[in-house]
Amino acid sequence: MNRRVVAAIDGSPGGLAAADWAARQALYRGLPLALVHVSREQPPVEAIPISAASPGGGVSRLISDKAHRDMIHSDLDILTVQMAGNPRKVLLHEAGGAEMLVLGSRPLRSLGGFVPGRLGLHLAAHSDRPVIIVRQPEETEGGRARGPGQGPTMVLGLDTDHRTDELIDFAFRGAQAAGADLRVVGAAAPPVFPLHHFVPVSPEERARLEDRERPALEQALKGWSEKFPEVQVDISVVLGHPDEVLVDASQGADLVIVGRRRTVGPNHLGAVANAVVHHAPCTVAVVPHD
Repeated sequence: MNRRVVAAIDGSPGGLAAADWAARQALYRGLPLALVHVSREQPPVEAIPISAASPGGGVSRLISDKAHRDMIHSDLDILTVQMAGNPRKVLLHEAGGAEMLVLGSRPLRSLGGFVPGRLGLHLAAHSDRPVIIVRQPEETEGGRARGPGQGPTMVLGLDTDHRTDELIDFAFRGAQAAGADLRVVGAAAPPVFPLHHFVPVSPEERARLEDRERPALEQALKGWSEKFPEVQVDISVVLGHPDEVLVDASQGADLVIVGRRRTVGPNHLGAVANAVVHHAPCTVAVVPHD
């Protein structure tokens, strides 16, 4: 595997946020960073090191001046790539074997959500590697307000009926690299009437149903805390639909991680991942798994 972090950049605010986020992840993980710009019209050119590119020209013009300065003066191994062709095909190819593919998004405040764009949705549904959709800092109104010495928080949505080590491994490795706390969230199915309407439950019944599902979540995580002892883990089970539970849990988080089952189909994002991508107020990681 050609382990590197790949970020798609285009000069937009979302692209700038994606480049900055990807650079931090590459530094955390000790991996090289590839900044990729794809144009349908521009002829392809050779990849050039970012340190050789002037801030006003080449691909470096598509990232912020601050990010350019920080990258040059860090120990980060960076390559900028300009390519021509279909962005979907090019980025899927560039992501092949990479640690992750990082993209930007834009807010749609009137509808209370976000627009990853057709390209982002296509890549999240088709990529065989994790796809990260980055929110710009000004988008994250539900962002985390940290106290002194408080680090970042990641949220992992876990379905114990379709447990996957790929998803759990991504979450723990990411939390360890970033020095983040990890909150693992499971959804307990509420009782329903025959016509699939929810049955109202008392607080006592809610607590009982949530407690009933907790052992399965703990069993799914067995051994992972021992493997990653530096990661502080909190486990919670919440009554409700998985998509609503995970979107609510992402409030105040820095990153929410959701799975996408490959067995459902190569172009199917899934209802939960689709809801999280469109409505979570923080950066979203979509991790494909078997």
